[in-house]
Amino acid sequence: MEYPRGDADFLEARQRPLSTDQTLPNQDAAFLEGRLSEMMWEAGRKQVKETFSSYGRIDIFRPYFDVDPRQVRNRLIRSLIPRQPSQMSVSADMYGPSMIVLTMVALLLFSMKSSGYVVQDGTLMGTAMLTCFSAWFFISLTISTLCYILSTDASSVHIFSLVGYSLFSHCIVIFMVTVFHPSHSHLFFYAMMIVFCVPSALRVSMYLCSKTRDKSHKLAMTVATFALHLGYLLYLHFGFHVMVEEIDEILGENTNIMSPLHATQPVIVSAL
Repeated sequence: MEYPRGDADFLEARQRPLSTDQTLPNQDAAFLEGRLSEMMWEAGRKQVKETFSSYGRIDIFRPYFDVDPRQVRNRLIRSLIPRQPSQMSVSADMYGPSMIVLTMVALLLFSMKSSGYVVQDGTLMGTAMLTCFSAWFFISLTISTLCYILSTDASSVHIFSLVGYSLFSHCIVIFMVTVFHPSHSHLFFYAMMIVFCVPSALRVSMYLCSKTRDKSHKLAMTVATFALHLGYLLYLHFGFHVMVEEIDEILGENTNIMSPLHATQPVIVSAL
């Protein structure tokens, strides 16, 4: 059947959109597949990048702990000898201070056991670890804050290392007092503090004062260094065992509160 020319054009115009609509779903599916593969590729690349960056962050700390033992020995000896700031070299070593703090923990445990204090298992170890590491961080952060306020040109890493090595004098005093200290007098403790801790605190203050410009700021830095350094040793000698006993009493009270409940349970069961 033949249609007029106008009707034939109308039929062609109607058939053309139908064929276009049939190809649209195929194009959408291909587009979604492409987007999905692109998203999977981006997610995988991001995961690999985060993994390598985490290993890179771990690698950042390697220079602070890659130290020769002979260097640590020399720095331990130098930490007890105050010298001119021009002859003083401060490193970014964190291995030595970490070992000093762990040694201090062991000496505190030895001192408490030698004194005859009896506490629950884990109380003494946890308290000693918390006290020693918290003191190292607190003293270092306090001095770093003072350096920022007083315009002292000293980096935080060097301050952490310097303060950590200065705690070696505390280890010597704790050991000497534990072994040779008479129970009726504290003169031996004060003598050991003057012999070992005062020169160590003087060394730290001399280095920090050499990096400070204003004279009044130098005096404030010296007073703060001596107060923090010697005050921590006085706390370890006179106050540490008191804190351990109080923590042990608190834990003991909690244990006594819970123990009657467990003790009465078998009686009730037997009565039933």
